[in-house]
Amino acid sequence: MNKKTIMILILMPLLMMSCQSASAIANGMQPLEDSDLREVAGQGLIVSDYIQGDALANPNEYSTPFDFYRIGLDGELALNLNISKLQLGCGGINDHLSGHAGCDIDIDYGSFMGRNGTALGEPGSAFELLRPYIEFAVKNDDSPTLREIAGIKIGAQSADGAISAGRRYFTNGAINQENTALATTCNTGASTGNGVLGCHSGINSVSGFLGAELSISMRVQARICGGALVFGGCLGIPVPLDAWGCTGRTQFTGDPCGTGLSDALFVDIAGTRMQTLGLRSAKLKLDGNGFSSLITTLLDSAYAQLNTDLRSVHKLTFEDTPDFFISFQREPIAYPRYSKLPPISELAGNEFDSCNTSYATARCNSAYAVPANTGWWLNAPSVKLLDVLNESANLGLLSIGDALDLLAAPGYLIEHPEFELSPAKNCYGSSNFC
Repeated sequence: MNKKTIMILILMPLLMMSCQSASAIANGMQPLEDSDLREVAGQGLIVSDYIQGDALANPNEYSTPFDFYRIGLDGELALNLNISKLQLGCGGINDHLSGHAGCDIDIDYGSFMGRNGTALGEPGSAFELLRPYIEFAVKNDDSPTLREIAGIKIGAQSADGAISAGRRYFTNGAINQENTALATTCNTGASTGNGVLGCHSGINSVSGFLGAELSISMRVQARICGGALVFGGCLGIPVPLDAWGCTGRTQFTGDPCGTGLSDALFVDIAGTRMQTLGLRSAKLKLDGNGFSSLITTLLDSAYAQLNTDLRSVHKLTFEDTPDFFISFQREPIAYPRYSKLPPISELAGNEFDSCNTSYATARCNSAYAVPANTGWWLNAPSVKLLDVLNESANLGLLSIGDALDLLAAPGYLIEHPEFELSPAKNCYGSSNFC
């Protein structure tokens, strides 16, 4: 088969949509029964492309062995979708690569919706994909006998909306039906540690690349012992520490952080079957009173390390996020970006991007995406996790040495803090889990 034949064969009905869909989206999404869907027919403008693995800026060893065939729709796809259990890539070789059995992507109660949620019972909140497409990574393209498809990618030029995940238990002692392997009951009195995890379900594991902007506000509380710690108690009267700390651009009025680009915090996260979100040596601006005010006067800031289970992260926001895709491949592949340009070349109008700051990495200069690992992979290079609030990061009784560790880099390790971050409701359809 020649290249033109391959392009024709990969045309798929998935990319067809009704010519009336644009007006339907403008007037609000409408519910459709299965019988209604059978009656839908129409046409859209189909576009195709061919990209060599070494033709774009800064190729690498994970792009050059492949040729890429793309077929897409020159339009917009809007959806509102609830999935009670999403599992992709379970078992197989990644059981050994990741160090634990499970799935490449495993999410309980996932919802694709608009950024601001939706009114109860109304499917009017759309997760929007601009110019959706399917792409094939072909190896040995010039060989009639060795040619093979090594990976398939489903993506869009950009995505706008939110993915809400999981549910949160508010009743002490409630049985966590989704998270029984880690913690079977909910302890609503816990503010940090494993006692928090029983109250949450959601993202059990995810494989992919997330270029995340984070912002966190937390009330840091502790009792500092000036004497010796004996049998869990303090020889002497402990001095209370109570201060608000924050990092990233936040909107919470109780913290001292700002909302400008200089305040933004970006973290690139990539891996197979990731289960935690970590911040190493996060610099916190402190604001307190009393003894805490004395600390904030002596020290401009404090540091903390965070290790958070992904089950506690219930909502990821996409604001016209470029190059959003999900793929599966038998070996690592660096797919071409939709625009065929490096991220650094398309920052106009999006100042809050890690490639526009000191957080920029080598990926910002390549027209190929971060290599997707073997198995299933989610690529979201500009996801927002903003205004995560923890009103009670209570660290308990600390010695002076522990307190100094809290205030100096790398900082005190806060394990699995309880965030004020509940799943967004998307109450529509047969799987609304509300």
